[in-house]
Amino acid sequence: MAISANNYSKALFNAIHDDETLNKVRDDFSEVMESVRNVPAFHDFISNPKISRDERKAVVENTFKEVEKPLFNMLRVLSDKGKMTHIESIYEDFIKLYNAHFNQAYVTVESVYKLSGEELDEIGKTFIKKTGLKKLLIENEVNEDLIGGIRVFIDTKVYDASIRGQLNTLKGQFKAHANS
Repeated sequence: MAISANNYSKALFNAIHDDETLNKVRDDFSEVMESVRNVPAFHDFISNPKISRDERKAVVENTFKEVEKPLFNMLRVLSDKGKMTHIESIYEDFIKLYNAHFNQAYVTVESVYKLSGEELDEIGKTFIKKTGLKKLLIENEVNEDLIGGIRVFIDTKVYDASIRGQLNTLKGQFKAHANS
C-alpha cells in the first residue's frame, strides 16, 4: 500500500500551486491527523464493512469540510475508494514532499542533558552548513546512555559525536586488531 500512499500524497502535493496554499494544506492536514489520532473509533468506523461507503463519505465530508480544497478533495476520494485507512502513510509521504520543497528536515538531537536554545541553534547552524539544507526543525531528546556529547539524526543519517559512540568505535578497532 506504500505505492498507493505515495501516489495520493504526490497528487495532493501537485494539486497545490503556491507556497501559501501549501502551508495551509500542511497545517490543515496536521489538524486532520490530530483529529484522526485522538478518536480511537475512527479506524474502526472507516474500515467497518457494515457502514456504507456513502455514510463514511458523508461523515468525512461533514467532519473535514473546513480544510483547504485540495485536501478536502483528496479526503473525499480516499473515503470514496475505501482508502482512508492509509491516511497516516499519505500524511507522512506528504510531509516528506513538503520538507523537500522547502529544503528542510526534522532533526533529533540526543544529549545527556536538555540543551539550551542557544546550544540547539549552534548545532543547527553547523548541520545546515554540513547538509546544505535551508532549515532544520530540531527536537532535543535526553539520552543518558550517551555518557557525553551528542548524537544527531537527520532523516536516515546519524551523526554520532557521543562518548558512547567513540567507545564503541574503539572497541571495534580493538576487536579488529585482536583478530588480525
